[in-house]
Amino acid sequence: MNYHIPSHRIDEPAYRLKEKKFQEKRSKKIDSLSQSTLSASMTASTVYRYARIALTLDPEAGELKTWEAWTAAMQVYNALFELSSTPEGTEVECMIDHRMRTLTATGPRHFTNAGNWETAFFLAITCRDEKRWRALCEFPVETLRESAQKGGISYNEYAYHWVSALQAFVLNRPGLAEHLARAIELSDPRNGAFGGDMLDKLVFPQMNAFRHFADGNSSAFNEALAEGLTAFGSYHTATPERAEDIDGVVPLGLLALACWAHDRHQHHPEFTLEVESGYLPKYILDGGWVGEFPV
Repeated sequence: MNYHIPSHRIDEPAYRLKEKKFQEKRSKKIDSLSQSTLSASMTASTVYRYARIALTLDPEAGELKTWEAWTAAMQVYNALFELSSTPEGTEVECMIDHRMRTLTATGPRHFTNAGNWETAFFLAITCRDEKRWRALCEFPVETLRESAQKGGISYNEYAYHWVSALQAFVLNRPGLAEHLARAIELSDPRNGAFGGDMLDKLVFPQMNAFRHFADGNSSAFNEALAEGLTAFGSYHTATPERAEDIDGVVPLGLLALACWAHDRHQHHPEFTLEVESGYLPKYILDGGWVGEFPV
């Protein structure tokens, strides 16, 4: 069964007018990492914002500059974990925005938390960088918890089971089913999770889609993916403010799972991706730009 899920458009004229400035600011932000990595988390967030702005102007990611912005976000987010998993003061070589950069390791910091891990992981999947996403799966979940606590950041408990489930899947470790079931259970607001309608419309749908992907159930995966994209659109159009928020451009977790499904089909033709949506940028989904330049 084929699904066609419409997406809403973020119509912000200033983005087009300032497009060149956004590219320049991205380069300056990334260049600043060579002077100091202590603000690396803020840099990653900003660069990812610019990548999503690029998608508002080029929804299919059909232009090379959009892919450059997207991969730069992936590179900076993954650099957070390279820098924090290396002893403080050590020099680390990181490829970011077409250049190999020598950065100074920070050791464990507040930014090595579950939220940034998830963003780094899903970005690596969309960029088809298996080396990076596997390296993230070696990152201890307890370190994510400790870093968040040191930074005064509170995450729902389900977040740590969710990360554990993804790591177990990638590394073929035991505990996948148990961690995923626990993550789904704990993400239910009736079990004390905080987050309002975000839990039902953004959190649970990607867990549900992943569950069917891990089971190899193509039909159930497509249905869950379609439901997740619909819920994402519903959440981000619930108010005029949300409808113009850059967070509504792309559902990163669902996009990453769709990329995995697209690639699985290449080796297992019986597993098909049958969902089309403006929320799934065509040239990121099909990997059309992968290999265009080193990442």
